[in-house]
Amino acid sequence: MLSLRPGRKLFGTAGRRFEVTKLFSEKATLQGSTDAIYITNVDGRRNNSPILLGLIDYLERTSASNVGFFQPVAESPYPHSTTGLPRHVELLHEALKLRREPKDMSAMTAQEAIKLLAVGNWNELLDRVITSYQDYKRGHDLVILEGITTGGAGLVNTMELNARIASSIGTPVMMALDARNDSTAESLVNSALIARQGLIRNQAKVMGIILNKLPHGDPAGLEADIRAGLKDVGLPVFGALPMDPLLSSVRLDEIKAVLGATLAYGPQNAALDSAASEVIVATGTVNELLSQLAACRGPCLVVTSQDRTDVLLAVAAMRLLGSPLPISGMLLTSAGSPRPCSEAAEAALRACYGGLEGSNHLPLPILSVDMPAYDALQAMSRASAAILPSSHAKIEHAKLLFERHVDAEALATELAAPQDQRLTPKMFMHQIMQQCLEKPQNIVLPEGMDKRVLAAAAEIAAKKLAKITILGKPDQISTEARRLGLDLSSCSIIDHTASPDLEKYVDALVEARKHKGLKPDQARDALGDPNTFGVMMVQTGDSDGMVSGAAHTTAATIRPALQVLRGPESPLVSSVFLMCLPHKVLVYGDCAVNVSPAADQLAQIAVTSADTARAFGLEPRVAMLSYSTGTSGSGPEVERVAEAVKIAKGMRPDLMLEGPIQYDAAVDPTIAAAKIKAPSDVAGQANVCIFPDLNTGNNTYKAVQQSTGAIAMGPIMQGFVKPVNDLSRGCTINDIINTVACTSMQSLGVKGER
Repeated sequence: MLSLRPGRKLFGTAGRRFEVTKLFSEKATLQGSTDAIYITNVDGRRNNSPILLGLIDYLERTSASNVGFFQPVAESPYPHSTTGLPRHVELLHEALKLRREPKDMSAMTAQEAIKLLAVGNWNELLDRVITSYQDYKRGHDLVILEGITTGGAGLVNTMELNARIASSIGTPVMMALDARNDSTAESLVNSALIARQGLIRNQAKVMGIILNKLPHGDPAGLEADIRAGLKDVGLPVFGALPMDPLLSSVRLDEIKAVLGATLAYGPQNAALDSAASEVIVATGTVNELLSQLAACRGPCLVVTSQDRTDVLLAVAAMRLLGSPLPISGMLLTSAGSPRPCSEAAEAALRACYGGLEGSNHLPLPILSVDMPAYDALQAMSRASAAILPSSHAKIEHAKLLFERHVDAEALATELAAPQDQRLTPKMFMHQIMQQCLEKPQNIVLPEGMDKRVLAAAAEIAAKKLAKITILGKPDQISTEARRLGLDLSSCSIIDHTASPDLEKYVDALVEARKHKGLKPDQARDALGDPNTFGVMMVQTGDSDGMVSGAAHTTAATIRPALQVLRGPESPLVSSVFLMCLPHKVLVYGDCAVNVSPAADQLAQIAVTSADTARAFGLEPRVAMLSYSTGTSGSGPEVERVAEAVKIAKGMRPDLMLEGPIQYDAAVDPTIAAAKIKAPSDVAGQANVCIFPDLNTGNNTYKAVQQSTGAIAMGPIMQGFVKPVNDLSRGCTINDIINTVACTSMQSLGVKGER
């Protein structure tokens, strides 16, 4: 903002520079590293411009990377913006010549976010953010995301919003924290720790902090004290930008826009990029003006009345003589005519403009406004000191300020370092849905008279996630759909009792069950069961998979598939649940089918579950669970798991698989380090958990689901040559949609299209 006080020194201490090094390879191969960083101002302010400009510029220059910028929730435009774009989208797109269109650089407006959060619709908000972000990320090696601020959105709890977005995307957070004039090291340390705790509480991973706008006086000492206060708690400080007169100043074109002023003299472009950090109101004598100018250390705007010819002549003289006094421009105020009329005043203006013969000095921009000085000063107080896309001097200065005061090399090194690549539940589901959209599979739903099934079918069809076939009486289903307000026009509805393909399925079923002596009449009777009919559609290739169980028992759903689709290479049919925990996805098996598997069966479950995990985009790390870790315990159950581990490793020596191991040591790195001293690829980072029996697995998945609010997707059946999956009879519409998506993924895996 504009100041009526003398300016201050540009930097409190000498800035430091860092040697530019190529921390990334030629194409910014951030393999094994993070490919995004989420920057959020935890003080709720909108002052990230120097950090964003400096960081993106540094990464573009030093890594040969294609760096992008994305705002999940867009901030409001600049005042007087002619583009209507979010303020930082407009700035960074223009200043850094980013490649994608500005419309692609945000997911939604703040107003849209407010409407979704007002009704608690977090899922839609996060889904839209992830979809837009993933689309934008394609073609970028690294993306800088910026969180929304309270001032930018009108939202109450932006901390939770930013944390949940960063957590869902799986990107680390870099906190930015603004200081105030009265800030102390203790207050800033406390603010940083409170903010970090708020982010962590919402499952976000905090990388570090950059301090901003450290007050004048001793910014270096304040920074040192803050670093010392945060060192013991493990929060890295990557830099501290001091308060800067140029960046906190207001440009002349901003003043012109706020006042509605005219440019009386001066060029239309470059000169109006000049900034004014101070205002001098020339109401006294010329000697008083000279004293004010001598005390001014920053660029200043001289405000005077249009009839003050003496002031105009004095400024003209200083300009022509090359005076070092820091005048960036003048503002002439008046309640009457927009220009002074005297010949002396006109001559003074021409001199200031540089029109006198022999003048080699830059022209001085002179604004004119038809209002008294008091009203003009009041209006100018509303001008923002923002960095605009046309603020060329500020943009270059912001980059320099970042380079001097932020350890960009350390930050880039941290970005390039190997990271714990977490697949968050939201990203996991997004990947599944994208696969479904790219290659929709034909999924048969045998329970055509269940309202939940019809509602799920309508939504799946509308989103084009799969091609849906519903079994049942077409007229009855159509009547029910109209009553429920559902559009099933793009779904196929088949009366399985009168299908023209019935005899084809009879022959196929007889062939599949000939070893049991099945007769055609028996096969025809069996096909009156919609589950059996659906399985035969899958078996013959008329459908890619089947989902049932909303109105049938597990036995009724699975029995036909066991009779027809059991695979010769995997004779044991088992199941897994995809456990979408708040911050990661785990695979639990077997929690639904095999009651007390023998060691060889347990080994088969482990191997099959690993393959299922890989089919869903997880790199399997298999933990075979027991009440004992390693050799810490003994007994028949431990020995059975140990034998299963030996068999599984013989079957698939390529797998990262360990056991016996307790659940806590399998999934918690800290506990794993205490219990297991040897290096391990699984302990503390397992994502496939194989339970020793059905009793343990079923109770564990339900306990985790109820205690953590995790989404348990499944049971997903494995061991069939083509996918058939069972629903719980208490399933929701969303459960059905998710199971159809998982069935489609299994089908793509069977076809080798993933």
